[in-house]
Amino acid sequence: MWLLLLFIINAILLIKVFFNFSWRLCFCLSLQFFALLSWICVESLGFFDTIDFQSCLIFWSFPTIPLVIYNFINRSRLSKLEFSELKKNKLLWLVGVIFFFTFLSGILYAPNTIDSTVYHLTRIEFWIQHKNVNYFATQTDRMLYQPPLAEYMILQLRVLQDSDTFSFVIQWIFSLGACIGVSLLAEIAGANKKVQYLSFFIAATIPILILQSSSTQNDVTVSFFIVMTAYFLLKNLKENNSFSAIFSGVSIGEAILTKGTAYVFLFPICMYWGIMKLIKVYRKEAKFLTQLGFLSLLFVSFLIICGTFYYRNFILIDSPLGVSKELFYVYNNQSHSIPSFLSVLFRNISLHFSVPGLHLVAENFIYFLHNYILNLSVNDTKTSFTPFDLPMLGMTEDNAGNFLHFMLIIPALFFVYKSKNSTLKAIATFGLVAFFLFCFQIKWQIWHSRLHIPVFLLLSVPVAFFIDELKFTKKIIGLLGISGIFFSLFCFNRPIIKFPPLTTKTYFTQPRIAHFYHMEEQKGKEMHALIAFLKEKGFKKIGVKSDEKYGNDILYPMIYELRKQAKFYPIQMNNKTKILDKPVGNYDAVLFFTFSPPNLLKVDKNYKKMTVNAENLYIFAP
Repeated sequence: MWLLLLFIINAILLIKVFFNFSWRLCFCLSLQFFALLSWICVESLGFFDTIDFQSCLIFWSFPTIPLVIYNFINRSRLSKLEFSELKKNKLLWLVGVIFFFTFLSGILYAPNTIDSTVYHLTRIEFWIQHKNVNYFATQTDRMLYQPPLAEYMILQLRVLQDSDTFSFVIQWIFSLGACIGVSLLAEIAGANKKVQYLSFFIAATIPILILQSSSTQNDVTVSFFIVMTAYFLLKNLKENNSFSAIFSGVSIGEAILTKGTAYVFLFPICMYWGIMKLIKVYRKEAKFLTQLGFLSLLFVSFLIICGTFYYRNFILIDSPLGVSKELFYVYNNQSHSIPSFLSVLFRNISLHFSVPGLHLVAENFIYFLHNYILNLSVNDTKTSFTPFDLPMLGMTEDNAGNFLHFMLIIPALFFVYKSKNSTLKAIATFGLVAFFLFCFQIKWQIWHSRLHIPVFLLLSVPVAFFIDELKFTKKIIGLLGISGIFFSLFCFNRPIIKFPPLTTKTYFTQPRIAHFYHMEEQKGKEMHALIAFLKEKGFKKIGVKSDEKYGNDILYPMIYELRKQAKFYPIQMNNKTKILDKPVGNYDAVLFFTFSPPNLLKVDKNYKKMTVNAENLYIFAP
């Protein structure tokens, strides 16, 4: 943890010495270098099956020690941070309080987001066990085909710390980076210092971003790379240099290697850049070969970063994206008619009306729209991954709405499109078109608000310009500040202040296993007893069989708690990964996730069901 922090700090200083960029840009670039080196670390060490503490320590020591020495020698060349201005800025203090609370939330609780325990963190434990990131047999195939860059970065913390205590730090620090990136976008749109600070503040008070920042998912991390892509492509249009072209490609590659939704959100940004370049060439304002060179730099940078991931997917499933035709239609709309598009669009918008009372108005409007205007079922399987429902007050990192921000975006867009600021219009269009494309392509899900984070970050820039023109700016800032602190204190899964039913009944003072099963107290007790039993028996070789199609949230706590004692081997898969199944045999125990367990389980030999079990999880032993 401290070695990696030392690297990031000294990377900031080195960039400042060499390029004399703003401290904000130096910070964002240092995060991108950290992501890039994490990718190099995992891929290179994994190639030699040497992902472990010693190898990671040596790898990170190589760049960090020279950086520290160089920066110490050249310390006189560093310009000082102007703290006097920062101390007076109340917006920064408010953001500091919000990020302090979210840091506490992350460090005090076990990483208990469902997606994290199903595959984000579980895949990391398997990588550490295998000492590489080669694909392996698993019933939870999301551990394989889902882009891995966020987990590559978490892996560094997990291996060097031998703990998942700081795993949330990746989302947390990239949340800060995303907000700073938004202020850089405001700067490139011609904003003065006040509007830049305002855009940073607006981004930092987005409720779903606040709740995500203490989690171990990847939604804010990918949002950071998308924001930086927009920044560097706009910078390239203005400055027309190789540096911005290369880092545009790096940002695109890092975004796609973090989360698949990046394809949708990056499309309008990249299209705008391409169209503007063609216009410049047509008007003879730029040379065609020079622009072709920039495109080549961009494309090569992106392809190098994503190449190994594409290759593994292609080998397993004959598709570089890793998504089979069957799986493609599970998540993507099967109908693209205008009524279907409007259905998904308004249901996505309704997610940001999760305010007591207003959620009922939004629900009734959605049902009225579908029954009397669109003539569609609100749960049409062609455009729905989950049934339609709205939380009364979303307080988790999966379902929180951004009501205040949404209400500010609407008038801000009218304001922007009436202005003469072409760059500001472009940024607003990026967010708007990306949201429409998202609704056009991806089936509605109840937890989609977290996938909207890139849209709200991009649109924070026009909102900042708009608010700056209002006479009641302070009142809006006050509302956003109160909202931001509220969400940072009362995260449902990881509350700083416990206040049921607004938050879970579980508190950080309770045993770690209770954090994972805060909604199912009895299940938590069963899992605690089961893990204690496995430790007591000293099982070293444990088979894992599952009847559950999409995985479960039970395996991670076990594999983590038994990490120094046992190795886990997925067996008897019924999906495409079964070709990777290499049975070890002679297991000390087999864990079977099923609703109807047999008394005798046939693997390499017969295994009998034991008496210590948990809900839908049964232990079999020879």
